[in-house]
Amino acid sequence: MIGAVPDQREAVLAQLNESIDSFFSAGGSAQVLPAAGYVPRRPRREPEPGPAPVTAPIGKREAARQQRLDAIRELAKTMTYKQAMAHTGLSQSALVRAASQGGFKFQRDPNYGMTNLGKKLSDPAEDRSKAEKIIAYRNVGMSRADVVRELQISFKQLGRLLREFDIDFPTIAEKRATKKA
Repeated sequence: MIGAVPDQREAVLAQLNESIDSFFSAGGSAQVLPAAGYVPRRPRREPEPGPAPVTAPIGKREAARQQRLDAIRELAKTMTYKQAMAHTGLSQSALVRAASQGGFKFQRDPNYGMTNLGKKLSDPAEDRSKAEKIIAYRNVGMSRADVVRELQISFKQLGRLLREFDIDFPTIAEKRATKKA
């Protein structure tokens, strides 16, 4: 076990006390300085109310623009964008801008999103002839990509024809299995 080691803190404290005592014994005296007192913030100075701002008279252009905007606002109560475009001759972007500036909305088109609803977009006779060609190309051993290139149709249309006419087009794995057998 190690013996008692003098504490370094106590040594420094003793030296400090000794120097303070020697200062006072030599005739030194402690000086008391004034403390920093509370200094309140400067009072807030409110600006004096001035005369009311004078509004400039409305010019001819601004009056005409406001009149157009009011006319379009009246149309928007009963019309859609499409009907207002036909009635005024303005573009849709101009009507959208006017509605944004005026803070109003046009009526919603009741047929919005119903353009292709219930319509058959393809010709059944043409689809049947394409399906017969697809069957012939399949029997020859052409791939789907080759059939798409040959008929100049999209992969989506090929998938639709295969689904509608219940054509079984073999995959590459099925082709390999038949070659090995």
